[in-house]
Amino acid sequence: MPAKPEIKKVPRATFLGRAIAGNIGALTLGVKYFFDPNRITLLYPHEYIKLKQGYRGYIVLIFDKCISCASCARICPARAMKMVSVNVKDKKLNKVMKKKYPVINYNRCIFCGLCVDVCPTEALYHVPYHDLVYLNMNDMILNLEQFQEQPEFVTSKEGVPVTYVFDEKRGLVKVRADESVKQEGQIGQASGGENK
Repeated sequence: MPAKPEIKKVPRATFLGRAIAGNIGALTLGVKYFFDPNRITLLYPHEYIKLKQGYRGYIVLIFDKCISCASCARICPARAMKMVSVNVKDKKLNKVMKKKYPVINYNRCIFCGLCVDVCPTEALYHVPYHDLVYLNMNDMILNLEQFQEQPEFVTSKEGVPVTYVFDEKRGLVKVRADESVKQEGQIGQASGGENK
């Protein structure tokens, strides 16, 4: 016969008791982290995370490289990219022709990078940042001219680039990006010395 589980009765706290206990707990936690030297909170926009090369940020079109194959629009899983018709003067034929070029809707884009990967002429590329601010949803739908311009990264002018590194004693630690490069160089030299 299986053992019969015991049900312990927990005394019920009143609404006032729960509220006071919750507030005291929150204040205690706040005081604890106020004095903790290992704060990893990002003070945005005074600081911003320096992303590594290859990060899939905003996408930019190089108009002259685009051959209007529409591979980017066809592969987009979120249907963020569409082709628009544009009158373009063909230099070889010396006449105006209609060609299709991609535009993007950042309301839909999931930054998967499939459009960049599939482009046969490398007409699309990522910029290494993604934290841009738009005033309304319509501004996130770029036209062909806007899609060719690299977006302005205002935070990089105002803030300090930081990165997070793992320290064996302190855990995850926030450091300036230039200090991180120095630390990685020292680690590389140390490991290179051990191999010799």
